[in-house]
Amino acid sequence: MSAPNILATGSSGFIGRNVVKHLTENGQPVTGLDLLAPPEPHPDGVSSLVCDLRHGKLPDQPFPLVVHLAALGGVRPSMERPLQYFETNLRALIRLLEHARKHGLRRIVFASSSSVYGDNMGTPSREDDPLLPRSPYALTKLQGEQWGRMFAEMHDIDFIALRFFAVWGPGQRPDLALESFRRKILAGETITIHGDGTQRRDLTHVSDVARAVEAALAWKGKGFAAFNIGTGMNHSVNDMLRAAEEWTGMKAQVHYGPAHPADVTSTLADVSKAREELGWEAQLPFHSTSHSSTYFNCAGCCGERG
Repeated sequence: MSAPNILATGSSGFIGRNVVKHLTENGQPVTGLDLLAPPEPHPDGVSSLVCDLRHGKLPDQPFPLVVHLAALGGVRPSMERPLQYFETNLRALIRLLEHARKHGLRRIVFASSSSVYGDNMGTPSREDDPLLPRSPYALTKLQGEQWGRMFAEMHDIDFIALRFFAVWGPGQRPDLALESFRRKILAGETITIHGDGTQRRDLTHVSDVARAVEAALAWKGKGFAAFNIGTGMNHSVNDMLRAAEEWTGMKAQVHYGPAHPADVTSTLADVSKAREELGWEAQLPFHSTSHSSTYFNCAGCCGERG
């Protein structure tokens, strides 16, 4: 029996492109959906649809499996544009859930975020911890999970929320720390770090995220579930700065400013649930002072919507 066709929304974004590539290389037929074409063509055999999930016409053909990655990202910009984040991240998801209900879709894998936890103060976050979002972006991810849980309970749809921890890798968004540092060092620009740089992040490589999506699609459970997708280790913003300096071979000009109210002091994943139920764990940890070319091997990195 042939593998079911997977619809991947946000397929032109940083995570989306990597997920589509990984699934395709592992024999899964994929249809990518996004507002714009990808910066580079998808692998051969991948079909592409152009659609604005907020109000566009959703595809008529049945997709039993959906990977929903399309969203506005970033905690800081969401503080200035909360209504835009609500419209993009929640309206689109609700329309997709309604489409799933009407067309008998079996499973949605949802890109959630470690930001739903708020500040863990250095303690590893577990999936059953209190959820205390500190930004409109984080709140949309928590509310997305809640909508997914309700549809799972009322309409027999599997909804798997993957709480991604600080995704990095080739092609990452230019506003993310590693790529932003690299670009500014090369341009001779001053880097502004909010706070003293000791804030710590659990950095998860995008290839590991793609593997987690594949594992969630094959999950043996039913209904709603949430899984942390991280490494169980974290690194400081200053560690990321040193990695960028090593790659460029240049010393950064740095200004330390006030902490941002949307930022947290630490993110750190307890990944035991993903290991036990999905058979997944990270394979590519971040090292701040060695092999930094692994982190910056894409000269033409671009933005994303998912």
